[in-house]
Amino acid sequence: MLDKSLPYVGFIMKMRGEKLATLTVPELPEGYVYKLYEDGDEAHWARLEAQVNEFESPEKALTYFNNEYRNPYRNELYKRCAFVCTADGVPVATATAWFMSSSLGMKSWLQWISADPAHQGKGLGRAVIAKALSLYNDLPGAGDIYLHTQTWSHTAVYLYWKLGFGFFLGNDINVAWHREPGFRVMKNEPLQALEVMSQVYKPELIEKMRSGAEKPTADELIEHELLPPFPAGYTY
Repeated sequence: MLDKSLPYVGFIMKMRGEKLATLTVPELPEGYVYKLYEDGDEAHWARLEAQVNEFESPEKALTYFNNEYRNPYRNELYKRCAFVCTADGVPVATATAWFMSSSLGMKSWLQWISADPAHQGKGLGRAVIAKALSLYNDLPGAGDIYLHTQTWSHTAVYLYWKLGFGFFLGNDINVAWHREPGFRVMKNEPLQALEVMSQVYKPELIEKMRSGAEKPTADELIEHELLPPFPAGYTY
């Protein structure tokens, strides 16, 4: 759940591609199983994202999912959208190993991570993140992996950090969005975010996160051209 008691600050985290080789997907507690997206799971995705307040309602979440993912990229969802389900097949957590054209170039982006509050406290959030990240091992051109998050998600931010993501010290990133002309801006204020999260993190954790932050590489300092909208079924 989002903690809106803190000031909102958006920022970007980065996992180096070589860390995927050391990533392990945990065994799930009894009564839960992993699966990848199948037709019909869009309704479950919408329910999960609405439950954690990413959307005002499941209906709005479903419209977004269909417009931005299912309709243009259904073939990619079968390979990239992970769920944890109950034994009877009901999804209770999700994460997606996605990709986007950006001012950094074509990059991998971990997206839309959520877990049903009724099933939290069992490690399912960490598990579904690890499962989604593991999918990159079988996808072409994965490379380094990025995610955009915010201080309101500080509980999830700790999970990302434990899994190998560092605070990215680069500039804001422009990302292409296939239904809109131009780009959207991923705001990146990592040091300000750490200052805000010092209200909920211990000082020693803040220092570890700050000292382990990812400085931009030479390539990440270059402004890359955003590619045009992707055709349906696109794979980079």
